[in-house]
Amino acid sequence: MIGGVAIALGVGAVSWFAGGDDVDRAEVGDCLANEGNTILPDLRVVGCGSEDASFKVVRVLPDTMDTSRCQGLTDVAFNEELDRNRHRSGKQYVLCLDGIKG
Repeated sequence: MIGGVAIALGVGAVSWFAGGDDVDRAEVGDCLANEGNTILPDLRVVGCGSEDASFKVVRVLPDTMDTSRCQGLTDVAFNEELDRNRHRSGKQYVLCLDGIKG
């Protein structure tokens, strides 16, 4: 399962947001739930003890969309470019994630 997620997210699943989202403030050690799917993820920060927790943030790479920088470090890479009120904020980042074994 992790392999399938790694492929789907690692190839650059990009989300465009019109409003705020806490995943853009995720830090190393935070856990994330995916309320979307592997093709169109919808990640949100949750407690690591939550049954919804699917991923743990291992590294945050600001100002890039290059998911290859996570290769060899983690199971999954997720990239995002934020779009606030239909005007790009210019904030880009990659989250290097490890799957949480359940």
